[in-house]
Amino acid sequence: MPLEDDFCDIIRKARWGQGLGITDVASSAGIAPLRLEALEAGQMPSAGEVDRIAEVLSLRSAQLRAIATGSAAPWVASKVPGFSVTAVFAADVGAFAYAVRGPLGALLVDCGGGVPELLDALGTPPDAVLLTHGHRDHVAGLTALPHGVPVYAHPSLSGRIPGARALQDGETLFGLKASYAPGHSPDMLAFTGDGLAFVGDTIFAGSLGRADAVASYPVLLETARRILALPEGTRLFCGHGPVTTVAWERDHNAFPVA
Repeated sequence: MPLEDDFCDIIRKARWGQGLGITDVASSAGIAPLRLEALEAGQMPSAGEVDRIAEVLSLRSAQLRAIATGSAAPWVASKVPGFSVTAVFAADVGAFAYAVRGPLGALLVDCGGGVPELLDALGTPPDAVLLTHGHRDHVAGLTALPHGVPVYAHPSLSGRIPGARALQDGETLFGLKASYAPGHSPDMLAFTGDGLAFVGDTIFAGSLGRADAVASYPVLLETARRILALPEGTRLFCGHGPVTTVAWERDHNAFPVA
């Protein structure tokens, strides 16, 4: 599976997160503003351009070069002992949701769409739905679920999603620990178990989600660093893009998170 973010996505996210304009970054990197616009639109950069932009945006240059050349991909197995995890891609919203069978129950993690496929993969009515956050591409399919399936989410979503039950930071449910994970959105949760973590849009393979505001960019970086302090073999199931691992992200993520 290809990475969710390529070179242009990463530099755009880093520039926006730091509140920098095209002219600011181009001037500091010694690149014409029109050239930087072209790079953010998808043109291939030279190695020198990658290194200069990485320095200005405090990105990791070797990792950014690997992504720019298409040589980075986390080809890791998604199997985790004790859990059965099936990823379902909802094409209409462009996001993944997960059918999870674990030692303490059958769950859905996020539900942007693809409900028939999720239920088929689960093979049994879900005991609950765990939401990483409240963006439409992660919740739009909730109305298609069987009536009465409990939904658990960040406390701030209790009034926005009918019937959503609040999870507190550090609370454990069905063998997964909920942790507040702000940055991409203030209502983000990560769910961690033995050998796996569902990270929503905090981390994508090689990249991060977009910070919800300039003030949130350092918060997003800190949240990602906290997730990457998990054991290196931990599988990371992301809201977009392929499954990755803590070890791969420490070595290959283009943002300064390791």
